[in-house]
Amino acid sequence: MNNTKKNGRVELLRLIFALGILFFHICKRFVDDSIIPIGNTDFNFFSRGYIGVEFFFIVSGYLLASSAYAKNSKGEPELIGSETALMMKKKFWNIFPYHLFATMLTIIVNAYFLEKTMVDRWYYLVDSWASIFFLQVFGFDSTWVNKLTWYIDVWLMVTFIFYPFLRKHYDIFVKIICPLLALFVLGYMAHEYDGIAGIDGWTGMFYKCFLRGLSEMALGCCTYSLTRQFNKYNFTKLGKFILGVLEVLCYLIVFRYACTEVDAKYSFPVIFVMWIGLILTFSDINPCHEIFDKPIFAKFGKISLLIYLNQFYAIRFVQEVFSGISLTGKVVLCTVITIIGAQVCGLVVDGIKKLHLINKLIIRN
Repeated sequence: MNNTKKNGRVELLRLIFALGILFFHICKRFVDDSIIPIGNTDFNFFSRGYIGVEFFFIVSGYLLASSAYAKNSKGEPELIGSETALMMKKKFWNIFPYHLFATMLTIIVNAYFLEKTMVDRWYYLVDSWASIFFLQVFGFDSTWVNKLTWYIDVWLMVTFIFYPFLRKHYDIFVKIICPLLALFVLGYMAHEYDGIAGIDGWTGMFYKCFLRGLSEMALGCCTYSLTRQFNKYNFTKLGKFILGVLEVLCYLIVFRYACTEVDAKYSFPVIFVMWIGLILTFSDINPCHEIFDKPIFAKFGKISLLIYLNQFYAIRFVQEVFSGISLTGKVVLCTVITIIGAQVCGLVVDGIKKLHLINKLIIRN
């Protein structure tokens, strides 16, 4: 598949996992033990839905390695530091407006319902400074207003670290350093923690979530290299069928983990199962992949990001205003408000970008 073209199945999976994360946070807020059984089965309503973040990190690592490989094929830059800084500037400004929209709404809703006076609400805003500028993950003493942004914090941090190595020493970094880094860090976390979940556990130098993103983005970099090797093989129809079934089974295992009360320690093998599934997904071995290579699926990636960013204020609003309704009603309301907020966020930010309003206001031609 052409690297410039989005993989429809990956974009669809992004949306599914983003919704899984939303349902996980709804359960966490409204159910004491976060377990909602479904009928008489052992399934529940996304009590392990956080596993979707692992999918995002692995995909992010894959796309980062893919981008670096494409640029390496055009030649080595004279100033890797300058190129890295410019690349990070572009990534920051691509995502910051959407993040700012969602974070400011979260601050407004939280400050209104959690603080009683205007002074306290003002201090709540001031104390959110590190969270607004993606600095919370470094350990600054600041209110983590929209904890969902930890993923973006870590993604930016790891991208900044990985990119120079990918540009300067791609082969060694992707084929040797990244697999070892992923294994050592995931192994350390499996030894020290009950599971992969959790973001604000302090290790002494950084939050646990940094290790989570570092290891999984390293795994994603390996995914790109393995996919390129995988695509060199010519599989028979039977071979493609078997690998296609294996791909589906991998995701079924991941979704089963997301919706069952399984011991959290199994999150680590589930990550490797997800990794295998993603290798097959990006390889486009499954004969059904052409069904998903339609423009509609390419848009799901952005929708998933907006849903991810805009869910906390929706959940808080429902918690405070509609506390008396049923759990089903809360789930529906939270989902509807989140999706509406995501759409408004996209329309407002895209409109401002399209009109170049910021440049017109602060930069003189």
